[in-house]
Amino acid sequence: MKTAGTAKVRQALGDYLKALKTEFTTGMILPAKAMATQELTVKRKPSENTLQVQASSPVALGVRIPTVALHMMELFDTTVEQLYSIFTVKDLVQKFSKSTAVLEAEKGGKFQMFDGNITGEYLELLTNKKIVMKWRCKNWPEEHYATVALNFVPTLGQTELQLDCKGVPVCKEENMKFCWQKQHFEEIKGLLQLTPLNG
Repeated sequence: MKTAGTAKVRQALGDYLKALKTEFTTGMILPAKAMATQELTVKRKPSENTLQVQASSPVALGVRIPTVALHMMELFDTTVEQLYSIFTVKDLVQKFSKSTAVLEAEKGGKFQMFDGNITGEYLELLTNKKIVMKWRCKNWPEEHYATVALNFVPTLGQTELQLDCKGVPVCKEENMKFCWQKQHFEEIKGLLQLTPLNG
């Protein structure tokens, strides 16, 4: 009884754990870095708990997350040249962010700001006109980047900064708006009041 009973208990526990794992992971999507030979599309019928899995052509396997686009505008009491330099000169980025930064302000160059909490790559730089970046926050899903475009528009004695950001995770939308307003716009305005910059 002792030997046979132990084997039956182990078998029953094994079956229970297998069922528990299957139930727990149903519908769970985890991020993946590697390329896969097929992208799986999962469809759930509203009336059932069963999943239908369809394979499509070879694509990078990853997680599709719901995203939003942001558009923000802010006026700065400075020239286009000065405002552009605040985003492309390491010392100025470090001053407004009050943290270390790494910047390679050229197409394909990498950047890291706010002690590594923001990372990315410069996709396009049109001097004193436009900066386009591949941009991610450290707490975003792994390997997910948004595209941030900064347009510098001269106005009467000021510069209007137009921010267009595509691909922000929906769950991070409010945080992204807050960070741009507080950690970028307001800090840059404070820097401009304290420090006369040379354009």
